[in-house]
Amino acid sequence: MHRLEKGDEIFMICIHICDDNSFDLSQIQDELMLYMKTNNVSFKIDSFLNPEKLIYELQDNKIADIYILDVSMSYKNGFELAEEIRKYTQKSIIIFLTSMEHQASLGYKVKAFRYIAKINMRSELQEAIKDAVYEINTDASKVLTVRHYNDFWRVPYSDIISVSKISRQLQIETVSFGTLTDNRGIKELYNLLDDDNFLFIDRGSFINIDYIKQISGNIITLKNGKFLPISRRTVQSFKQELLNRWN
Repeated sequence: MHRLEKGDEIFMICIHICDDNSFDLSQIQDELMLYMKTNNVSFKIDSFLNPEKLIYELQDNKIADIYILDVSMSYKNGFELAEEIRKYTQKSIIIFLTSMEHQASLGYKVKAFRYIAKINMRSELQEAIKDAVYEINTDASKVLTVRHYNDFWRVPYSDIISVSKISRQLQIETVSFGTLTDNRGIKELYNLLDDDNFLFIDRGSFINIDYIKQISGNIITLKNGKFLPISRRTVQSFKQELLNRWN
């Protein structure tokens, strides 16, 4: 989730760790430091003993690329925290750490990337980070460059919630950047994205289907609580195409 600065081509991967056990938190940090030294890479690492402090970061639009979460925290468990994370980003990678292996099946609800038993952390965490970095780098091409007034922004496709034509401009609603404007035509932008996650809801708007929470009649409820109408001419074909893409 990055603003493009002049001359920037490579972005540092940001990792947020949350574990209410300070000893385990330190061990995770050590494993990441070892990975950086061994692979000659740099991460921006922020660590949290309290899940609420990580949520404050989310509310401030400070989104990490990778989240490493302890499942069994006392105040808010890792699954609950992951659900909060998914309200703000579908793109970020989530890795769970736990001493209770039977809970692994719960991770699918929040699109967990990996589930690691703490007893195996030394042998498995670095491999998980390696795979996560590969995933991020592979997905790096799916980024839209938007000129917003005098600034240029690089917006991951998965960060885009919806695009609507308002007067002569496009309004691009995003998770991390708020609302950005763009002077391209809506069909031009839709064709540029060329991604199965985007569907038109009327002639002047399309949405990212990952952010749909519910459809009732011709009203879409998004995961951020907003409502969007589907044009009556489009509603049946939209629902059918949505089912095709979700299945």
